[in-house]
Amino acid sequence: MKTIVLGGTGLLGTELKKLDQDLICLGSDHCDITEEDHLFYTFRCCSFDTIILAAAELTTAPNVSLITTNIIGASNVARACLIAGKRLIYISSDYVYPGTSGNYKESDPLSPVNNYAWSKLGGECAVRMVPDHLIIRTSFGASNFPHEQAYNNLWTSKDYVDVIAPMILEVSKSDLTGIINIGTEKKTMLNYARRRNPNIKGKPLTDNSSPKDSSLNLDKWKSFHKSIQPVESVDTKS
Repeated sequence: MKTIVLGGTGLLGTELKKLDQDLICLGSDHCDITEEDHLFYTFRCCSFDTIILAAAELTTAPNVSLITTNIIGASNVARACLIAGKRLIYISSDYVYPGTSGNYKESDPLSPVNNYAWSKLGGECAVRMVPDHLIIRTSFGASNFPHEQAYNNLWTSKDYVDVIAPMILEVSKSDLTGIINIGTEKKTMLNYARRRNPNIKGKPLTDNSSPKDSSLNLDKWKSFHKSIQPVESVDTKS
């Protein structure tokens, strides 16, 4: 099964390529999702079965590019996949949940916490129009925590990209459809940061700039992952 990663030169796309050299990873210079002509040219020129849409504008400030890339761009990709009959895997965000109580299931009500999250939810709406789609709600960071301090009262299921990417690749190679949360166990941002750097100092979040608890319920992921693990052979010799 041939797969194209759009946004393939970004943090996630680069890590996915390390795991699977057969992936066709395209940056915006090769396929600009905001330009339908670019997109349909790619669809005509490349033989593939699946699109992983990892391209996104990451700012949380009011910004036209959030609409252009994360909503219109995602809609363009969804439309192209719908017309061509391709599978679409969309990388969304754990921030589409309210971020107040944590342990969010895929079926829980949504209330995006910032402009970025609203734009990702807008992308989800378009992706749902594609019959063979999978929406992945997740969060990941670079392989090394880039700051000297981390919040000790902000809870998350976020993990490093080299931890999350294999999980995303696993579901992308399946026929799973709908929505799935992907992450690791609930932890504070400080505990997350100290996994790679034990010298990170803790500090409290004292305003409402970030959700207090965006941790994910991972039952669906655990059930899926367990179902595809090989069964150990049983020695039947007496």
